[in-house]
Amino acid sequence: MVKQFFPVFILCSLFLSSCGTSGSSETIPAIDQEAGKSYFFLEEGKFREYEVYEIRYHAVGLSDTLAYQLREEVKESFTNNGVRSNVIHRFSRIDENQEWSLDSVWSARVERDRAISMENNIPILKMTFPSLQERTWDGNLFNTRQEDEFKVITFDPTQNDENQTSFRVPVAGSAASFTEVLVIEHESFEDFVDKDVRMEVYKDSVGLVYKEYETLKYCTTNSVCDYDPTMPGEFVVSGRYYREILLTHGFIDNEN
Repeated sequence: MVKQFFPVFILCSLFLSSCGTSGSSETIPAIDQEAGKSYFFLEEGKFREYEVYEIRYHAVGLSDTLAYQLREEVKESFTNNGVRSNVIHRFSRIDENQEWSLDSVWSARVERDRAISMENNIPILKMTFPSLQERTWDGNLFNTRQEDEFKVITFDPTQNDENQTSFRVPVAGSAASFTEVLVIEHESFEDFVDKDVRMEVYKDSVGLVYKEYETLKYCTTNSVCDYDPTMPGEFVVSGRYYREILLTHGFIDNEN
């Protein structure tokens, strides 16, 4: 009789224990699998215009500085192997006094749990979904370049008027700032030989609003550049600084 009672007693105890704790435990909200997709904004007819500042370094003390405007237009979609993409026309001009000139044609797509941008025929894995703080992935997963870890450093999928992530453009003389943002770090590295700092900022229902890339190689040979290890940035031998800031955006049909 004892042998029959003991298992039953254990089962009852476990049942009562589970009932007692289930009411006190908090329910963890399910992760929205779509979180972040509206930040990679692909809608036909959308345009975005940017102010671009660029420095191209050719040798120590030799560089070209460029300042111009860039415009992106999301064009018609096409399907390849069952995957839908949008054509992206990219135009450039020196300033608003000139006409836009076609610069290049890219494409972009949202495919299940990822967003891919085809830039100069090179596929870049821009985002993975759902977007989560600290989430990482290989941005070069679909090309032959070496692995490049991208990381979400600022994002809150439950943003509202009282709780919005924000980003202020770190450029002297610029008052530009954006709310409801998703900030992705591509790289953040610097030593006495190289600097590789890259980031992109996206805004909900807009798309890319800020981009800053700085990939430099420093001169470390005294016979070439009077090398001073305490001032590596003064001796850039090659590389590029590139920055985009969103000026305006909207839909082509509403421009006139």
